[in-house]
Amino acid sequence: MKLNIAKTRVVSYTRNTNFLSYEYQLCHAIITRTSSIKDLGVFFDSKLHFHTHVNYIFSECLKLLGLIRSNTYRFSSLESLYVLYFTLIRSKLEYASVVWNSITSTDANKLERIQQKFASICFYRFLPHISYNYTDALEKLSLQSLHKRRHHLDAHFLVQVFRGLKSCAFLLENVSLRVPPSNLRDISLFGVCPSARCAYAANAGGKNLDIFAIGRVSVSDTEPKIVKNIC
Repeated sequence: MKLNIAKTRVVSYTRNTNFLSYEYQLCHAIITRTSSIKDLGVFFDSKLHFHTHVNYIFSECLKLLGLIRSNTYRFSSLESLYVLYFTLIRSKLEYASVVWNSITSTDANKLERIQQKFASICFYRFLPHISYNYTDALEKLSLQSLHKRRHHLDAHFLVQVFRGLKSCAFLLENVSLRVPPSNLRDISLFGVCPSARCAYAANAGGKNLDIFAIGRVSVSDTEPKIVKNIC
């Protein structure tokens, strides 16, 4: 297989300030070194902070939201706006979120601003008699915050891994299930050592999540849960 040198890059994934920077060659040509690279639609930076990816999807979704806003001012149906938002914008905001959901709170708030703008458009057009507040708007519009949806998508992926629907041996090796004694109040599902804070974060996906129940995982409610299949 021949490699295209013009499309080949070298990235060193580390958070150390000083790291070994070696000039790799291919066919006697030095391969260009970069701090960020796009792979399957996700920008991976050298420190895996995903700032570049967040900035990219924020810019793209902001343009799409402006396009929707300017071309739908005569729409009389809120459902039509939902279809456009879910299809063109939210799908981009959640694409491969399991990979990059370790972003900082600053980046998470930046992405949330996209949905805040969409909610304000819906409110001022269809509910002008109600004062706008983002938290109340989510309830009125039957939406979830993007942060909560990403959290539920993570839980959904974890359930699929434990059920064998997704292949991720590394995750199975590093996530252990807890079987606490019946007389303890702590019913956390996952055991993560050595940090208690890590254990809390690992179990924040939903206390009532049953990964072994028959059915599919729903991410549409406030807590991820198993929805029974009704035949």
